[in-house]
Amino acid sequence: MKKWYKFIIIFICIAIVLYTLTSIKVVRDVFYTIMFSFIVAYAIKPIQKRLVEKGLNKKVAAILLITGFVIFLILFLAVMIPSIFKEINGIRPLIMEIKKHIIIFQQKYKEINNNEILNKMLNELTMRTNSIIVMITGKLLDSILRIGDDIISILVMPIIIYYFLSDNDIITNTMLMLFPIGSRNMLRKILKDIDKVLSRYVVSQFLLCILIGVITFSILIGYNVRFPVILSVLNGAFNVIPYFGPIFGAFPIIIIAVFKSPMEGLWVGIWLWILQQIEGNIISPKFTGDSVNMHPLLVIILLLAGGKIAGFWGMVLAVPLGVIIKVIYEDLNYYLF
Repeated sequence: MKKWYKFIIIFICIAIVLYTLTSIKVVRDVFYTIMFSFIVAYAIKPIQKRLVEKGLNKKVAAILLITGFVIFLILFLAVMIPSIFKEINGIRPLIMEIKKHIIIFQQKYKEINNNEILNKMLNELTMRTNSIIVMITGKLLDSILRIGDDIISILVMPIIIYYFLSDNDIITNTMLMLFPIGSRNMLRKILKDIDKVLSRYVVSQFLLCILIGVITFSILIGYNVRFPVILSVLNGAFNVIPYFGPIFGAFPIIIIAVFKSPMEGLWVGIWLWILQQIEGNIISPKFTGDSVNMHPLLVIILLLAGGKIAGFWGMVLAVPLGVIIKVIYEDLNYYLF
């Protein structure tokens, strides 16, 4: 029980420190920079291992991977940002079109029956539709413009990623020195088990997001649906969220496709459903395997809790955090009992 108390106290202290750090803006920005750099390093670490196994020096492999990542990111942003700005300019006419359809529906309904409750609901829907689209547009613009404010953090990230890749063993051993000597071997084994499970999950989700985004873009271009770049990126990003993600990603695509033509909206919905069936039943099991061996009910509970706590990012991080907690629990249960 004393060992359990120690672990609980350590966990509470870490939670308090993290909460304190994230409540101060300057420290929060530094923390987010380090965390994002760690995620990128963690995503490309399996490629580094392959290069090292083939005889390449660990630090040279890190430099090559970071250089390739930076070039890919620059090319990606050079293509994406102009396309996103171009599509954002077309959102305003879409708002007017949505309002026009709602007004037509209101007028048709009034001819049949003048229902004040439904009229209020439709008016509320009109205002909410307008505000939601304006909010999304504003957030996209803020995210793009914030790149200039965070230029120092962006320039520092490749250096941090390099040290995470080249000196990961030193960093791990330094962190383990904070714990008692008797528990270090056990913690090292736990970290190894977490890395084994989580690295496969992170890499597989990254590849699946790219694959889903590219296929979605092809479908939207094929049916000439508006805003293909933004909608493809959203659908690929939402694919990270199990169960709910495909619904969140497909809903705006189908709505926009229906405004062009109900039949095309139906066909786009069918193709997205086929894509998700292939991804969920064939592609995803091949990529992830048994890396996330959790009951679906537990996954749904984690997603709901993560969504309530931190919105979209809470849902994205809910499953990886659940996997980490599961591995820690199983390893502690094995090593201690």
